Amino acid sequence: MEVPRTQTMPADGLILLDKPAGLTSHDCVQRVRRFCPRKTKVGHGGTLDPFSTGLLILLVGKATRLASLLQGMEKRYEGVLRFGIGTDSFDRDGQVVEEGPPPTLTAERWQEIANGFIGKSDQVPPAFSAKRLQGRRAYDLARQGKEPELRPCPVEIFEFSVEPEDPAHLRFTIRCSSGTYIRAIARDLGKKVSSPAHCRRLSRAGVGPFSAEHANTLEDPFSEEGFIPFDQVDLGIPVHRVNFREERLVLFGQKISAPRDLQGFPGPVKVESPSGRFLAVGRLQDRQIQPVSVFARNGA
Repeated sequence: MEVPRTQTMPADGLILLDKPAGLTSHDCVQRVRRFCPRKTKVGHGGTLDPFSTGLLILLVGKATRLASLLQGMEKRYEGVLRFGIGTDSFDRDGQVVEEGPPPTLTAERWQEIANGFIGKSDQVPPAFSAKRLQGRRAYDLARQGKEPELRPCPVEIFEFSVEPEDPAHLRFTIRCSSGTYIRAIARDLGKKVSSPAHCRRLSRAGVGPFSAEHANTLEDPFSEEGFIPFDQVDLGIPVHRVNFREERLVLFGQKISAPRDLQGFPGPVKVESPSGRFLAVGRLQDRQIQPVSVFARNGA
């Protein structure tokens, strides 16, 4: 459905979107653009596969510059793995390439196996992924019947709870680092129990401090429930409010002194103006805050 553009929509902020199955993340970005004034920048803070549902964070206006920060946050998922059937993409949309009997395991044994995935490891991404290989996307090569040789990537699983629905279906919840492929976990878990497997259902429940519970629909993306105006964005990182002298320094990209309680903090810091405006994202260097992304008052 074509939505007329309007000049009344907010220009900057985060949309917590409940992505429906069957759409790519790019599809969702394009649909939300129809609600925005022309030339408004719209992006996303980390993709979801087309078959997946749940929290997709869209970035509007100045918020597009927060993409890398959001993409690096930990993720929370829930869903169902299907055993006895393997697909080339390790999800329900792929072509069936292998079949076999599902395992017969107790709930306790399932959880014991899942616990073995907790911690840091090197995960080989699925062939059907957006990873680049010699300048090309891996999924482009996979669609041509080629087998891209993807290097393992470091990931971390913080929590992994499972509960069998029946021998063929395993319900799960997982909390993991950015860059973790749940489809690859389906593949690897299938290998552990000697049964082909794929991800049957996947929903992203949260990204960092953001939850799918407050997400808006594509039909009403700027609803107050799931739209966070730029100055009110809480990134789950420390906040430092500067004085007027420091505000001028930050606007010119110059370092300012860090308060004592932040000295030694390794992560990013949200810098606010004296009036509470989102002024910049900075990083601690020794005992100072170095602005990394500075947001001008009237523009990105």
